[in-house]
Amino acid sequence: MPRLEPMQQPPSRTGGRRARVMRVSTSLAEINVVPLIDVMLVLLVVFMVAAPLMQQGFPVQLPQARQARAISEPVTVTIPAAFRRDRRVRLGEEAVALDVLPERVRQALFGQLQQNVVLAADGGTSWQDVVTVFDSLLAGGVNQVSIQTQPPVVRYP
Repeated sequence: MPRLEPMQQPPSRTGGRRARVMRVSTSLAEINVVPLIDVMLVLLVVFMVAAPLMQQGFPVQLPQARQARAISEPVTVTIPAAFRRDRRVRLGEEAVALDVLPERVRQALFGQLQQNVVLAADGGTSWQDVVTVFDSLLAGGVNQVSIQTQPPVVRYP
């Protein structure tokens, strides 16, 4: 609630008489948000500068070792729609017959720490064909088979 305080007016030229005037003063009960906005903008700039560094990482010079193994891409076996006719799958970019698939998978996984394969089948391939290739991969010494799928297409209205 405003508080009334007496205030004296400076002497005027017209007379020596000073009039008393009442002045209304309010107490400062508001938060000053300008410093808060300044701090927020500084933090925004700091995070905008730091975000690209967190995604890219920092360049480092790694030490060299004679026994180091290179990190390789996962081995991908693709079952095409024509598998039922010709009994051929694709090991990476190479077409391979089903009867030699276990040996070719062993060769592809030689020297890798994890014996994992990604299996990608055409949508029109039967489940029996997928299981047949899966059995050939297990015969080739594969520890884990991951099945590759495609995420659904999201359509916004």
